Amino acid sequence: MKRASVVVVVAQAVVAPAVVAQAIVALAAVGVVGAGCTSFAFKNSGKGTAPSELMDRAAMVKIPGGAFDSGAQEAEPDEYPPHKVTVHDFYIDKTEIAAGDYARCVQARVCRAPAPDDDDDGDKDKSDRVPVVGVSWFDAVKYCEWVDKRLPTEAEWEFAARAPKLGKFPWEGRFDPNRANTAGASDGYERLAPVGSFPTGASGYGLLDMSGNAAEWVNDWYLAVEYNELCGLGQAKIGPDGKALPQGDCKTTKDPTGPQTPTGTKVVRGGSWTSNGDYLVRATSRTSLDPNISNDSVGFRCAADK
Repeated sequence: MKRASVVVVVAQAVVAPAVVAQAIVALAAVGVVGAGCTSFAFKNSGKGTAPSELMDRAAMVKIPGGAFDSGAQEAEPDEYPPHKVTVHDFYIDKTEIAAGDYARCVQARVCRAPAPDDDDDGDKDKSDRVPVVGVSWFDAVKYCEWVDKRLPTEAEWEFAARAPKLGKFPWEGRFDPNRANTAGASDGYERLAPVGSFPTGASGYGLLDMSGNAAEWVNDWYLAVEYNELCGLGQAKIGPDGKALPQGDCKTTKDPTGPQTPTGTKVVRGGSWTSNGDYLVRATSRTSLDPNISNDSVGFRCAADK
């Protein structure tokens, strides 16, 4: 249903600003002026400013810049071939953005409310401490900008998840379902878990839930053959076992930001509570989604340069 538009016309009279502001507040109270509108009262009241604790870098982790091999040798075609990437120092949130923190952006009339889950029975995922989901890529960008941050690039996200050991998962060793919130209730959560509920799944730099819980939007446009193009290769050649076959050498890229031309979908990383086994929760796994779309398994975290 479209929101109604309201036009206040003042003809041949001077109306005190306080009266106008009171009228707009009254209209907002009955839902005539929508949350997406900017009223005089909103603009002048200071509402919309992010709380200092949400902007504080103390809740973020500083990742020292470095070089690493992004992608994987034996993985899905869009993860191949491994290629050298360097990233500068940056900060990234220790946890995914919690629903309660995102709600403050909604209350400030800056962010849109998350889309309701079509399968919601009225009692699921209502904790303020679970990751916010049901948000589009644009919603994620808006929140990060509100707290004076940004979405991480795909390269930053992967480096943060894997460094400094640069393994297959954020933790050392093989996949362990007790280290991440994935499909099923055997890990203690049928759906979303409060952020940071799996400390044994922390990355080398202490980031939590980089695998599982909510998958995460990153800044880059998605291109299945991006890594092949970076290496000057054509379409990846697939062997009889379904794995990409080895090909030539790759050049080093510095602080890559992905395709510069829109491709229609944005990269999503990390897997979620719907992921079966280790397939999508590997730190090199890549998926994508239309940036206008939201669902109940995709959230985000923010990054910053300083």
